[in-house]
Amino acid sequence: MRVNVYAEEMTDRIEIINKEIEGQSFTGVRFYLELPATVNGCQYQGPFIHRPGDDDSSAVTFWGKRDMRHVLRKALALLDEHYED
Repeated sequence: MRVNVYAEEMTDRIEIINKEIEGQSFTGVRFYLELPATVNGCQYQGPFIHRPGDDDSSAVTFWGKRDMRHVLRKALALLDEHYED
């Protein structure tokens, strides 16, 4: 599966999620998205709130059974190399 997230949808809302299923612990990193909308020629972006306390914003969550910092550091190193050029 391929998931495309565009720069206009990305936010700095990121959170760590923990779940235990059948005695096994899982940790996720959730990146919230906000779809931009154009109204009367002005562009707006914000969370998708139905009512207070009900945030139904889209998000992408990366789950890991083990420490996923290694792969995230690798991704950051690749980005560092890309931007150094």
